Amino acid sequence: MTEQQRTDRVSRCAPVGGEFAVTGTLPTLQDVISFKEGSVDSESGYYRFVLHPYLRELAADLMGRFRCRHCRLGESRQSVLRELIFCLAGPGSRSRLVKVVDQRGESAGLASFFDELGRAGIRAEKHGRDFDPADIVLISCKDPSALLTGESASLLQRIQSAGAQLIVMLPTVPPDMPEVPPARFWVTGLSADDSSITGGAVLSNLDRPMGRLAEWMKRRGAFLSVRNAALFLGRPAPSVEARAGAAASVAATLCSLERGTRAFLYPSGMSAVTSILDVLRQPGRSRVVSIGHLYGDTFDSLRFAGREPAEEENLFLAVDEMDRLPAALTGQTAAVLTESITNPLSDVPDLTLIAGLAKERGIPFIVDNTIATPMNCTPLDLGADVVVHSTTKFLNGKNNHAGGALIVRDSGLAQSLARQQEVMNNGMSPLEAAELRENLATFDGRMRRFNANGAAVAGFLAGHPAVRRLYFNGHPSHRCYRTARRILRGSSSVIGMTLMRDNEQGLRAFYDSPMPGITKAPSLGSDVTLMCPYVMLAHYNDSEEVLESFGASRWLVRLSVGSEPDIRPVIESLDRALSR
Repeated sequence: MTEQQRTDRVSRCAPVGGEFAVTGTLPTLQDVISFKEGSVDSESGYYRFVLHPYLRELAADLMGRFRCRHCRLGESRQSVLRELIFCLAGPGSRSRLVKVVDQRGESAGLASFFDELGRAGIRAEKHGRDFDPADIVLISCKDPSALLTGESASLLQRIQSAGAQLIVMLPTVPPDMPEVPPARFWVTGLSADDSSITGGAVLSNLDRPMGRLAEWMKRRGAFLSVRNAALFLGRPAPSVEARAGAAASVAATLCSLERGTRAFLYPSGMSAVTSILDVLRQPGRSRVVSIGHLYGDTFDSLRFAGREPAEEENLFLAVDEMDRLPAALTGQTAAVLTESITNPLSDVPDLTLIAGLAKERGIPFIVDNTIATPMNCTPLDLGADVVVHSTTKFLNGKNNHAGGALIVRDSGLAQSLARQQEVMNNGMSPLEAAELRENLATFDGRMRRFNANGAAVAGFLAGHPAVRRLYFNGHPSHRCYRTARRILRGSSSVIGMTLMRDNEQGLRAFYDSPMPGITKAPSLGSDVTLMCPYVMLAHYNDSEEVLESFGASRWLVRLSVGSEPDIRPVIESLDRALSR
C-alpha cells in the first residue's frame, strides 16, 4: 500500500482528543462497516483496538532491531511476559513452565513472578536435562549473542530439538542483535531516562501465535501508554516535577469519591477488570456470575475464559433473573460481577440485593461504576467489595487519556492487589496519571451537566415518533426505572435507542445525516456528545441468537451526551436527522 492510499484510508477517521486521542470519528455507516471489515484504517482510536502512530513507530523500530515481523507492546516487561505465558499455556493449563535463570541473578524476582502465575494454575520449575513439546522454556539473559556459544548453544539445541516454546527475556533492548535470533519469542523491557516510565515488548516471527497474542492482550486490556511510547521515541514530555505524585493524588481522590480505603491504577479499565479476576479466580474456584449486559470485552473475557473440565462455566444472568442468583452462587464461584449502569441498555441491577446474597456466601462482589460514576452511585456503600472504573471515560472526560482503577475497602484484598501490581509492574503510567489528575479537578461540575444533559436529550427522544424504543433508566418507560431511583442519585448520560425503521436502511438514513454538535465516534464519557451504532461496533460478527440473548437490536444507536453548557444544538441536530 502506498502512503497516499493509506492517507486516503484514514483521512475520514479524524482524531477526537488531540495528540493522544483515544477515539476517532466514523462519519458514515459505511465507514463503520469498512472499519469493522478492515478496509478502512484509523490512526486514532482506543489504544487496545487502534495502534496510535506513536505505537506503530515504536513497534516498527523494535521489529527492525530484532529482525522480527511482529511486536506487541505493554506497560512493562513483567506484564507482557505474563500475557505471553497465559496466551501460550492458558490459565489453569497443565503445561509446565521450565525456568532457566542465568548469571544475571533474577531468581528472586522470578520466584515472586511465578508465585503470582501459580495462583492461576501455571506451574514453574527449574530446568532439567530433558524437554518436551508441552514445555514453555524461559531463559533470562543480558547478552543474546552469548546464547549462541558454549553450553548455552547446547542447551538451545536441546530445547529446539524437543519442539518446546522458547522465550528469551532481556532487561532492555540490546545495542546489537545476533544475525540468527535463537528464540521463538523475545521479551524485552523498555525504559527512558526517568526510571518510572517503563514498557515491555514481545517480538517474534511466528504469525499465528502473535496473532493470538494480539487478540489476547486486546481483550485483557494490556497495552503501552501512547504517552510512554512518545517519550521512548524522543518526544517531549511533562517534566518529572510536573508529574510527581500524580498517581498517589489520583488514588487518594478516587478513594474519597468512592469511599474506599485503597485505590489501584491500571493502563485501562479492562486491565483493572482482569487484574481483580486474576486475584480472585483460583483453580477449582474460578466461576464468575455476571448480571446484566456487560461491556463487550468484559463479556468476551468471561465467555472465552479457560477452566478445568470439572469446573462450572461462567454464568450470565439478566437483570430480571435475580430469582436464579441464589442457586448460582456455588462453592466454585469466585466473584459476582455487574455494572451500576449497563452499556448501552442502561439497566440498573439491584446492587443491594446482590450484595446481600454474595455476602451471605462469602463471595466477592465487583461493580463497574464507569457510567454511573461516584457522583450518582457509590457501590461500596451498598455492599460491594470492589469498584471498577475505566478512567478514560467520565472521570477524565477529554478523550486524551487511557486508564483504569480498582477501589476496595478490605485490607486483605488490598494486600493481594498490591502484591500483584508490585510483581507485574502493571500500574498506570505516571504520564497518564498526571493528565487524569488535571482533568479530575473539573469532574464535579462536568458530571452535573452530564446528568442534566442526558435527561434533556432522553426526554426529547422519548416523545419522538421516529424512535421505537428508548433505553435510559431515568425515564419512566425503562424497566429498571424504579430500581434506578432507589440505587442511583442521577442517571448519567449514556442513552440507547432503536428507530421505527429498525433496519440497516433506516439506520443509514439517520446516521449519515449531518449533525452539527454531535461527533460520530465510538466512546463515552466525553465532554462533547458522541454517537455510534454501538451493537454494530461491539458485536459485528455475533449471531442474531447472541444479540437476542441480551436483548439488543443490531441497529441500536448509542448516544453519550456530553457536558456542553448548552445542549440545544445537540437536540436540534437529532430532530433534523430523525426527520429523515
